[in-house]
Amino acid sequence: MDVLVLGDELLTAGLPHDGLIRDALGPMLGPWLRSLGVEVSAPQRLGDDAEALRHALTTSDADLVLTTGGTAAGPVDHVHPVLAAVGAELLVDGVSVRPGHPMLLARLPDAGPYVVGLPGNPLAAVSGLLTLAEPLLRGIAGRPAPEPYRPTVHEEVDGHPHDTRLIPVMHQADSIVPLHYNGPAMLRGIAAADGLAVVPPGGVRSGTEVEILDLPWASAAPWTEGCFT
Repeated sequence: MDVLVLGDELLTAGLPHDGLIRDALGPMLGPWLRSLGVEVSAPQRLGDDAEALRHALTTSDADLVLTTGGTAAGPVDHVHPVLAAVGAELLVDGVSVRPGHPMLLARLPDAGPYVVGLPGNPLAAVSGLLTLAEPLLRGIAGRPAPEPYRPTVHEEVDGHPHDTRLIPVMHQADSIVPLHYNGPAMLRGIAAADGLAVVPPGGVRSGTEVEILDLPWASAAPWTEGCFT
């Protein structure tokens, strides 16, 4: 797999300044992807450069290219225009999930690689990694889907009015506890979590069972045994 990190605003060292921010996501992608059983190349940092993105996509010999950032519709969000320019087939263009709704899945022409476009915010990227990239990788590898795991939550969990929410949770005894650090740009909740709870529109009441998406890199997750090889 090739990984392309997009965004002129990303710093690899030093303190944030003048609209520049530290890249909290790029360094995590390699370990996360390897936990999914993927052979991944070192991330390429392209900034907001449409021509560099086009070249990287059309010269890749990987089965799958993963991009971070640039999937929205702003003036420097080049993923959609570049995919259209090279004749890619857009298979998934946004998903009704928060965070992570601008994620996308495409395939380059002539049986070229798949392209998974993840949002640039860390938790939003994890949402796309688990719901779009991981099922695709599992299908390519011929691995079966894990059995759904549905523990009980013993508190009310707020939902989005219209979209599904994915919320970091920790497992305790026979229930799960939602974590409060669940903003799109936050890594703290992911660092402490065992999985992501799939919260339907409108939220859930205490005593409700919710489906959990495993975080494969969370070794403490009690429902992971046997799910991934």
